[in-house]
Amino acid sequence: MVKLIQFPCLIYFKKIIFLLAIVLIAKEGFAQSEPHSFYLTWTSDPTTTMDVDWHMDELNPSTLYFRRKGTEKWHSFDSDVYPYPFSPRYIHRVGIQGLRPDTDYELRFAESDSIYFFRTLPKNLNKRSLKIAIGGDSMHQKEWLEKTNRAVTAQDPDFVIIGGDMAYENGLADNIQRIYDWFDAYKNTLVTADKRIIPCIVAVGNHEVVGGYYTKHEGYVQNDEFRARIAPYFYSLFSFPGQPGFNVLDFGKYLSLIILDTEHSNPIPGVQTDWLINTLKEREKVNHKIPIYHVPAYPSVREYKGSVQTLVRETWTPIFDANGVEIAFENHDHAYKRTFPIKNMEVNESGIIYIGDGSYGVTPRNIHPVDSTWYLNKAQSIRAFTLLTLAENSWSFVSIDEDGNVIDSFPENALLMRKED
Repeated sequence: MVKLIQFPCLIYFKKIIFLLAIVLIAKEGFAQSEPHSFYLTWTSDPTTTMDVDWHMDELNPSTLYFRRKGTEKWHSFDSDVYPYPFSPRYIHRVGIQGLRPDTDYELRFAESDSIYFFRTLPKNLNKRSLKIAIGGDSMHQKEWLEKTNRAVTAQDPDFVIIGGDMAYENGLADNIQRIYDWFDAYKNTLVTADKRIIPCIVAVGNHEVVGGYYTKHEGYVQNDEFRARIAPYFYSLFSFPGQPGFNVLDFGKYLSLIILDTEHSNPIPGVQTDWLINTLKEREKVNHKIPIYHVPAYPSVREYKGSVQTLVRETWTPIFDANGVEIAFENHDHAYKRTFPIKNMEVNESGIIYIGDGSYGVTPRNIHPVDSTWYLNKAQSIRAFTLLTLAENSWSFVSIDEDGNVIDSFPENALLMRKED
């Protein structure tokens, strides 16, 4: 009888090979099923569409499954795939159209077992109001971003707007981890307990752009190629506003969100301002026309006479005044503020209220003295966001700090009732 002998080194080698195979299979399975992160937004009417991004290691198209909640049959789309700047990951993107307004749709990424859902927005505001969480300057530290995100999610808004300075990566390859962290925070904390993903809309800020402003770049040309070069993450990872960096999103016939660029990848005068004038004139009959941009016309921290602040104030606010804008959202200063109603650059009861100032997830700064700053009604050095509620012919808001405390409201009883015309 021959006795077979297994040498210890051979046994050890076989175990190593076996373990490596398990690791590789597990890694392959993960890469094909669960995305690193995801992001929901819109590039056209949010009452009937949804744009879904997810980030994967795979270059090949991946499959998105979706169905109306309460139905059994899954529909599927293969993704369009785009490069992820400075990363081995890829952006997978699907635009879904022809959806029912104010309806829940479940979705599933590739072979993942996780089922999420999203909600389209109402066709009009006859039967329900719209809730929007708005802030800016979102991530000095990931934990601050996640804390404010949780306070936002607790309010169950229809969607979120971040008015620039999302990840503070400054358009640089070395800061890729900040981008990963921002999207990881979105995945972790802008999903409700029942798995609804809260869509997000963004504007460009100085920390999306190499050098902060187009004026820092010699030989600047106002075209898509140059903008993508100086703000590579912004123009790749956020399909809206997309090129050229300013855009309008129309919600049925009741809301137009106007996203602007305060000298970061586009000049304020010229093409952008001409576009703004035409865009507002074309929407004369829209009840709610809301501009969102980064650098404030009425700063709570920075100098009132600063060059970009002055350019915003002197170029755009007269256009807002002339075209039915009632409220505008500003950022950049890392504090909370609400102005008095302002028209023609002076306090006027029929004027526009400017809300800001970009303190979502950053270190708050010291503010101007409210009593001696003519345009400031309220201001505070605090991390906060504003929850705007839109009804058919009215609006109201509460501003909320990172701990969920109400720090301001308009009208003052906005938590209890809504201002009606």
